[in-house]
Amino acid sequence: MKLIPYSNLKPKNLGILLLFARLLAYAGYFLIGIALLAFFSEFYAYLFPSAPVGGQGETYESHPYQLGVIALFLAIVVLVVSALFAAFVSWEASLSHPNDRDT
Repeated sequence: MKLIPYSNLKPKNLGILLLFARLLAYAGYFLIGIALLAFFSEFYAYLFPSAPVGGQGETYESHPYQLGVIALFLAIVVLVVSALFAAFVSWEASLSHPNDRDT
């Protein structure tokens, strides 16, 4: 099992674009991991609330839920752009060139 995104694409001229699409896919997967960690952090903070900081009911809030939503949104955008790049590479590879004749 290969862990390379778009491993079945064979580009003719757009190898750099395919590499960039793969790097964007890895970045999207990383952002999904960040979002999951942020959501789990929020859930943990809900189950085990922290003690007041100043002693008068003040608590430190880091807002991991907002970070998780932003990271998830960015991950979706990055993965869509990566898929568009890969689709463009696939389309380019499927075109018939005048020099590619089966005779």
